[in-house]
Amino acid sequence: MTDTEAPVVWQRVPQGWIELVAFADDDLAQKWWQAYLAPAAGQVDAEALATMSRGFSAAREVLRDSPYAVAGIFPYLVDEPTVFFIGTAVLPAPEDTRARRTVASLTGLVRFGDDARTEPFVALDGRMGSATLGRAQTEDGTTVAAITGEVPLPAGTAGAPEDGGTVFVLALSVDPDRLDELAPYAALALDSTRLLDPDQSPSAYPPAEWLAAERSAGEA
Repeated sequence: MTDTEAPVVWQRVPQGWIELVAFADDDLAQKWWQAYLAPAAGQVDAEALATMSRGFSAAREVLRDSPYAVAGIFPYLVDEPTVFFIGTAVLPAPEDTRARRTVASLTGLVRFGDDARTEPFVALDGRMGSATLGRAQTEDGTTVAAITGEVPLPAGTAGAPEDGGTVFVLALSVDPDRLDELAPYAALALDSTRLLDPDQSPSAYPPAEWLAAERSAGEA
């Protein structure tokens, strides 16, 4: 990687993920979107596809100036279908003034209710993080299930700030009763996010050694 090449944010995303921000330009985004829709050709009418395309473009416009490196939605098709949103920002160390302002702006997108709770968690590789979970209201007054969480970038991450860095995630469900189902997807975003060199391939996730340890524990 040359000095002018920025690291790439990599994250494991759920099946059916619709990415909204992690594109080099609008042309690439539209090509990706048409490829995403291609399997539906002949099964979904043209008007519905056009409506979906307008929604994709509108959502990209809303997030155009956001600090998210990865952000998108995906349909959660279990029991009563709903939609989840996950947005991830990679920030300098929390002591950085710019990072504090960014976190404040992102957490300010939702107002948690009285049932909110903050819990510590441990990533697969031992990093300590924290998350706040509960019902919340968006700026337009909509009630959602919401999770905000942060965890340090993995040690040795390519291109990470010298003084550390933080993965920040905002996760929302349009169904406020689906908090427990939203939580694993927020955890996946927090745990799996990495910075990679442009020519670097991500390692296996979860790590092979973790899976081996799980198998050993199950056989004990």
